[in-house]
Amino acid sequence: MHTELLDLLLTLLVSLFPLAALLRVRWSVAIGFGAVALAAASGSALLRALTGVEPGQWFSPHPASAVVALVVTFIGFLVLRFSRNYLAGEPRQDVFLRRVLWLLGGVVLVVTTNHALLLLAGWVGISLALHSLLLFYPERPRAQLAAHKKFLLARMAELSLAIALLLLYLHHGSPWLNDLFSADGPLSLQQHVAIVLIAVAALIKCAQLPVHGWLIQVVEAPTPVSALLHAGVINLGGYLLILAAPLLGASVAAQWLVLVVAGLSVVVATLAMCLQTSVKERLAWSTSAQMGLMLLECALGLHALALLHLAAHSCYKAHGFLAAADNMNKVLAQKLSGPPRWRYRLLPAAVFSLGLWLLGVTPAALALLALTLVMLGPLGGVLVAGAYLAQKTLFGTLLPAPFVPGWPETVWVCAMALLLLAGFIAQGDPRRMRLRHWLHAGLFLDHWSTRLTLAVWPAPIEQLALLSAAKRNKESWS
Repeated sequence: MHTELLDLLLTLLVSLFPLAALLRVRWSVAIGFGAVALAAASGSALLRALTGVEPGQWFSPHPASAVVALVVTFIGFLVLRFSRNYLAGEPRQDVFLRRVLWLLGGVVLVVTTNHALLLLAGWVGISLALHSLLLFYPERPRAQLAAHKKFLLARMAELSLAIALLLLYLHHGSPWLNDLFSADGPLSLQQHVAIVLIAVAALIKCAQLPVHGWLIQVVEAPTPVSALLHAGVINLGGYLLILAAPLLGASVAAQWLVLVVAGLSVVVATLAMCLQTSVKERLAWSTSAQMGLMLLECALGLHALALLHLAAHSCYKAHGFLAAADNMNKVLAQKLSGPPRWRYRLLPAAVFSLGLWLLGVTPAALALLALTLVMLGPLGGVLVAGAYLAQKTLFGTLLPAPFVPGWPETVWVCAMALLLLAGFIAQGDPRRMRLRHWLHAGLFLDHWSTRLTLAVWPAPIEQLALLSAAKRNKESWS
């Protein structure tokens, strides 16, 4: 009986947003559909927690599915309410609303399905709906360039995911994700290749360096699109790695691919974020850094912490974009206070790390916490320490650690923390203006990534003119 009720709630959840898009409903009805979807997600999560019942074969039995579905529907409901006032007077409101509903429908499908083909279909549908939203104002050249790069990168991520799912299907002979992502004993060559491709898809989806530039440039899109992107779409790379945790823990190559790319992304994106003058661009760099930190948690086997990070980041970033205008005064006040004082970040990092070590926290978690403390400062360190201790009792029961990282992985994360600290020190030196310029531009990695993208797939003349202007700006600083 409980299983049938859970399946009914999940079926209602998956069908609501596409149904609203097909019916071409108005804002009030769409917001009502969003409220019902949020209620269905809450009911299904509560039913799982109280009864321990699992859904039928078509829906994901993974505990992370219920958490992420609840977060997505909550963010979607808020964005729909915000968009009604934000787009007041816009003649193409109905087009925007349908595209947003299709996007939300794709995200819900990805986080609830247990079938490989439906996962891939939802993944592709999200990319296409997001592409149309990024071009909602097609007359903006920067938005065109961002959508152009995002379109090509999305196809690469989809191809990687499709090949990985095909290899896993050939190995297991089953289309169900709980079978495909299982690992009994040493991995075969097919499984090793598959999890590396899944890691590649997750890194691209989470806008890790050097394919991060589109995320910085899509701030040209309407604010509700940015909120949905940063709070509900870009997290899906981390969700994918949480699902594939058994495979990730058994593949050293996939772990180190994520550790190296995500670790360097955290360092560069955090330093670049501190030098931005635009509120939206600052939030975009922050998202790239936070996604890197979440992927690091997945590669270290801290999947409960990664899930908590995913949920917390979604709520924080949705608020950050929807309240971007109010945050302007905070950014100006921070700029007047000067660069971060690294000395006041080092001491709390040492104190909290020692305290958690005495409480029995693993060395990998300590290294990750030290990296977070350097990024967020003392107050952020207190909040993160408290959140970590809380998730040990709440999320730890949902997602037991599938593997324990070794000392090389811990040393690498510690090295990233020290590199980030060194970057803060150098950033505050007024004599290092050239370094500040390079860090402000993210080491110009996006410049070369854009050139490569345009070489593979030439862009319209307006985008080429924008690239030429960026090149002239770079040469003027040299």
